[in-house]
Amino acid sequence: MSDLNLFDDDEDDLTDFLEIIPEQFIVTEEELDQEVYAQFMAELEDLEPEADCAVLLGQAQELSSEALSLTQKKNILGQLAIQGAAEACQFLQQYCSNCEPDLEQWAKIALYECQMHMETDLFDEPVGLVSSGLGGEGEWLRYIFVLALQGECPAEEQQQDIEGTLGRVCRQNHSKVEQVQFSPSYLSVRILVPLDEAVGEVVEEVIVQLNQRDGRVREEYMVTNVAVPSEEEIQAFLNDLQ
Repeated sequence: MSDLNLFDDDEDDLTDFLEIIPEQFIVTEEELDQEVYAQFMAELEDLEPEADCAVLLGQAQELSSEALSLTQKKNILGQLAIQGAAEACQFLQQYCSNCEPDLEQWAKIALYECQMHMETDLFDEPVGLVSSGLGGEGEWLRYIFVLALQGECPAEEQQQDIEGTLGRVCRQNHSKVEQVQFSPSYLSVRILVPLDEAVGEVVEEVIVQLNQRDGRVREEYMVTNVAVPSEEEIQAFLNDLQ
């Protein structure tokens, strides 16, 4: 495998991780603040569950009130999280779209925790939570990979051909292409890959397919699921190839 990886997405670590996660899992749409998540879980351990969901939802209607302290609001959100009820999930989804900034991360964590509790009861087995810097969708993690182009930037017709190849390879690997960007010296692709698929295998198959005609890309590549690579990071990757 030729992988110039500037970020923390070692595939051996991912393989080890996959061996211990539950069969059912939820992928967050964006990365959760790990410090806030730790605080949330610590406070969750001290909560006495509210038995009546209807009573709790009534209290939750006051979350926008200045009469409640930030601590009281966090307590209500934590109570909603452990309800694992469809009504609680629905309320949290609505609240996350219009909550005060100080509670944005807290509310999102509460929503995911509520979903996990609900799905754990539904499947009668533990449900896990997976979060990465670029987030994901459904059962897919989001990645960005960069390929170095050889020669001039492909013309429009060639770009369409490349995009077609990308789409075909991703479909064959149960993955999805979200965005393709061409620059004079490189190609940047944002894709969704199933959690149980190795992103490196997808990227390397793309390279093989693209090079069958005219060897248009280098075999080395950069891939990450941590953050959108900056232009400086991409240029550093390209410079290392010279």
